[in-house]
Amino acid sequence: MKELRCLVFTDQEVVRAVLDRRRRVKDPLPVGTVSNIVYHRNEGPEPEGIEIRLSVTDDDGVVTELALGDTEVTAALVGYCMGRRIPLPVASDKILHLINGALTLMITMNFNKAPRLVVAGGADGSGAGDRLSSKRRVGR
Repeated sequence: MKELRCLVFTDQEVVRAVLDRRRRVKDPLPVGTVSNIVYHRNEGPEPEGIEIRLSVTDDDGVVTELALGDTEVTAALVGYCMGRRIPLPVASDKILHLINGALTLMITMNFNKAPRLVVAGGADGSGAGDRLSSKRRVGR
Protein backbone atom coordinates (compact mmCIF):
# COMPACT_ATOMS: atom_id res chain seq x y z
CA MET A 1 0.00 0.00 0.00
CA LYS A 2 1.20 3.55 -0.74
CA GLU A 3 0.13 7.01 0.29
CA LEU A 4 0.38 10.00 -2.03
CA ARG A 5 0.49 13.63 -0.90
CA CYS A 6 0.63 16.63 -3.22
CA LEU A 7 1.77 20.12 -2.32
CA VAL A 8 0.95 22.71 -4.98
CA PHE A 9 3.10 25.87 -4.99
CA THR A 10 2.45 29.31 -6.41
CA ASP A 11 5.07 30.91 -8.65
CA GLN A 12 5.95 33.33 -5.84
CA GLU A 13 6.56 30.45 -3.42
CA VAL A 14 8.80 28.67 -5.94
CA VAL A 15 10.84 31.84 -6.54
CA ARG A 16 11.16 32.53 -2.81
CA ALA A 17 12.20 28.92 -2.10
CA VAL A 18 14.84 28.90 -4.85
CA LEU A 19 16.29 32.29 -3.93
CA ASP A 20 16.36 31.45 -0.20
CA ARG A 21 18.17 28.16 -0.90
CA ARG A 22 20.70 29.80 -3.22
CA ARG A 23 21.47 32.46 -0.62
CA ARG A 24 21.82 29.82 2.10
CA VAL A 25 24.30 27.68 0.12
CA LYS A 26 26.01 30.79 -1.30
CA ASP A 27 25.31 30.03 -4.97
CA PRO A 28 25.64 33.05 -7.26
CA LEU A 29 22.47 34.96 -8.05
CA PRO A 30 21.99 37.46 -10.86
CA VAL A 31 21.28 40.99 -9.68
CA GLY A 32 17.77 42.24 -10.41
CA THR A 33 14.12 41.32 -10.08
CA VAL A 34 12.54 38.03 -11.14
CA SER A 35 10.24 39.04 -13.98
CA ASN A 36 9.10 35.64 -15.26
CA ILE A 37 9.12 31.96 -14.37
CA VAL A 38 8.60 29.17 -16.92
CA TYR A 39 8.27 25.45 -16.27
CA HIS A 40 9.46 23.09 -18.99
CA ARG A 41 8.71 19.37 -18.83
CA ASN A 42 11.56 17.37 -20.35
CA GLU A 43 10.16 15.00 -22.95
CA GLY A 44 11.54 11.67 -24.06
CA PRO A 45 11.14 7.94 -23.49
CA GLU A 46 11.94 8.45 -19.80
CA PRO A 47 11.04 11.96 -18.68
CA GLU A 48 14.01 13.50 -16.92
CA GLY A 49 11.98 15.84 -14.76
CA ILE A 50 11.12 19.49 -14.98
CA GLU A 51 13.37 22.42 -15.80
CA ILE A 52 12.57 25.79 -14.31
CA ARG A 53 13.72 29.01 -16.00
CA LEU A 54 13.76 32.25 -14.06
CA SER A 55 14.05 35.51 -16.00
CA VAL A 56 15.82 38.17 -13.95
CA THR A 57 15.66 41.79 -15.12
CA ASP A 58 18.29 44.22 -13.80
CA ASP A 59 17.95 48.00 -13.41
CA ASP A 60 19.15 48.61 -17.00
CA GLY A 61 16.49 46.30 -18.46
CA VAL A 62 18.92 43.49 -19.30
CA VAL A 63 17.29 40.08 -18.84
CA THR A 64 19.34 37.16 -17.52
CA GLU A 65 17.92 33.63 -17.59
CA LEU A 66 18.64 31.22 -14.79
CA ALA A 67 18.00 27.54 -15.62
CA LEU A 68 17.38 25.26 -12.65
CA GLY A 69 17.13 21.49 -12.56
CA ASP A 70 14.45 19.60 -10.73
CA THR A 71 16.88 18.33 -8.08
CA GLU A 72 17.76 21.86 -6.97
CA VAL A 73 14.14 22.99 -7.02
CA THR A 74 12.98 19.92 -5.09
CA ALA A 75 15.59 20.60 -2.41
CA ALA A 76 14.53 24.25 -2.30
CA LEU A 77 10.85 23.36 -1.89
CA VAL A 78 11.59 20.81 0.85
CA GLY A 79 13.61 23.48 2.68
CA TYR A 80 10.79 25.96 2.16
CA CYS A 81 8.32 23.53 3.75
CA MET A 82 10.67 22.81 6.65
CA GLY A 83 11.06 26.53 7.29
CA ARG A 84 7.29 26.87 7.55
CA ARG A 85 6.93 23.78 9.76
CA ILE A 86 5.02 21.79 7.16
CA PRO A 87 5.64 18.15 8.12
CA LEU A 88 7.26 16.02 5.44
CA PRO A 89 8.05 12.32 5.84
CA VAL A 90 11.77 11.60 5.63
CA ALA A 91 11.39 8.09 4.20
CA SER A 92 9.48 9.03 1.06
CA ASP A 93 9.98 9.75 -2.62
CA LYS A 94 9.66 13.41 -3.55
CA ILE A 95 9.15 14.23 -7.24
CA LEU A 96 8.17 17.42 -9.06
CA HIS A 97 5.22 17.39 -11.47
CA LEU A 98 3.28 20.00 -13.37
CA ILE A 99 -0.44 19.86 -12.65
CA ASN A 100 -2.60 22.40 -14.48
CA GLY A 101 0.46 24.60 -14.96
CA ALA A 102 1.35 24.69 -11.25
CA LEU A 103 4.50 23.16 -9.82
CA THR A 104 3.54 20.30 -7.53
CA LEU A 105 5.69 18.31 -5.12
CA MET A 106 4.37 14.75 -5.05
CA ILE A 107 5.33 12.79 -1.95
CA THR A 108 4.91 9.02 -2.08
CA MET A 109 5.25 6.82 1.00
CA ASN A 110 5.54 3.06 0.66
CA PHE A 111 3.93 1.21 3.56
CA ASN A 112 5.20 -2.19 2.39
CA LYS A 113 8.73 -1.41 3.58
CA ALA A 114 9.94 -3.17 6.70
CA PRO A 115 9.51 -1.00 9.81
CA ARG A 116 12.58 0.48 11.44
CA LEU A 117 13.33 -1.06 14.82
CA VAL A 118 14.13 1.06 17.84
CA VAL A 119 16.05 -0.58 20.65
CA ALA A 120 14.80 0.61 24.05
CA GLY A 121 17.46 -0.91 26.35
CA GLY A 122 21.12 -1.86 26.15
CA ALA A 123 22.47 -4.62 23.94
CA ASP A 124 22.17 -7.15 26.77
CA GLY A 125 18.52 -6.26 27.39
CA SER A 126 19.20 -5.03 30.94
CA GLY A 127 18.29 -1.45 30.19
CA ALA A 128 21.87 -0.33 30.87
CA GLY A 129 21.65 1.94 27.85
CA ASP A 130 19.07 4.20 29.54
CA ARG A 131 20.25 7.75 30.20
CA LEU A 132 18.48 8.10 33.53
CA SER A 133 19.14 6.06 36.65
CA SER A 134 16.34 4.04 38.27
CA LYS A 135 16.10 6.58 41.14
CA ARG A 136 15.60 9.39 38.70
CA ARG A 137 12.84 7.54 36.83
CA VAL A 138 10.62 7.14 39.89
CA GLY A 139 10.44 10.82 40.55
CA ARG A 140 13.53 11.70 42.63
